[in-house]
Amino acid sequence: KLKLAGLEAAPVQFAVFTVTDPDAGHGLGRQTMPETLRQSTAMAIHTLWLAARAENLGLGMVSIVEPKRMEELFEVPEGWEFAAYLCLGWPAFSDDTPLLHRNGWQQNCATDWEIR
Repeated sequence: KLKLAGLEAAPVQFAVFTVTDPDAGHGLGRQTMPETLRQSTAMAIHTLWLAARAENLGLGMVSIVEPKRMEELFEVPEGWEFAAYLCLGWPAFSDDTPLLHRNGWQQNCATDWEIR
């Protein structure tokens, strides 16, 4: 039930796709770092999350979907890769404790990476 709560409550839902070989940029950067397309998609989602947060909106990602099935459902063109299914809306309450943590489903843990 927790995994699907956003689907039931969020008034705005949308799928995000990455175009894997766009004409724009003429391959600039992708020749040596092809992962930049997926990283750009992730950064766009993160920016949307920050903007939503600034407006007191919640943004959640439904992570139990099958990417290939989502591509079929949305009938996307060849070369589009499913990235995320997002739910945007007004949270029932606001605090800094992640929902999964609050419900005892997953505890926050320290990461093993650092910025150098």
